[in-house]
Amino acid sequence: MSISEQNKNALIIITHPDSASLSHQISNHIAKHLIHQGMNVEFADLHKEDFKAAITIADLEAYRGQRFVGSDIVSEQARFDRADIVYFVFPIYWWSVPAMLKGWFERVFTHGWAYKVDDQGHLTGELKNIPVKLIATGTGDETGYEKHGYKKAIQTQITEGIFGFCGLGDVQTSILFQSDYIEAEGLQKFFNQLDQDVLAIK
Repeated sequence: MSISEQNKNALIIITHPDSASLSHQISNHIAKHLIHQGMNVEFADLHKEDFKAAITIADLEAYRGQRFVGSDIVSEQARFDRADIVYFVFPIYWWSVPAMLKGWFERVFTHGWAYKVDDQGHLTGELKNIPVKLIATGTGDETGYEKHGYKKAIQTQITEGIFGFCGLGDVQTSILFQSDYIEAEGLQKFFNQLDQDVLAIK
């Protein structure tokens, strides 16, 4: 039985301040497609919700076991826990995710919830191994990204360094290249590719 047949939950995390951005257009396309398949879709628009990305003293104290994790982080973790598939939609800034999304990872993927380290220093990822889809927009072309190693960088920093660290092994990355110059035909082609490769939920 497919995920959609079970009426499962999808979480779409968007990181772009402009509601008219390509990131939002892509997110809306994903949501429409998933809802059509009978899935429940929850949005986490980090800019609209004014998510606080910077690590706080309270966060550090929680990491050290001196206090409980803050209610804002518990809410984010609960959204992630509800999801059976998660989509991260974001623009590529300086060969990485935007600062707000990086801060979301740093604050939300906490010790004890996302991963654990025992007294002998053994690490275990604690997140349920659900599919994760990274959908990014980039101003450069694919040749340049290959030449300069961005694809390898995102594999190391994000796929392995964040998700793999926390026990998630089913991570797929899709990039809309030359996004600043994309026209309607090119965007539709990207949507069609998403429908076939990313949104074909089984």
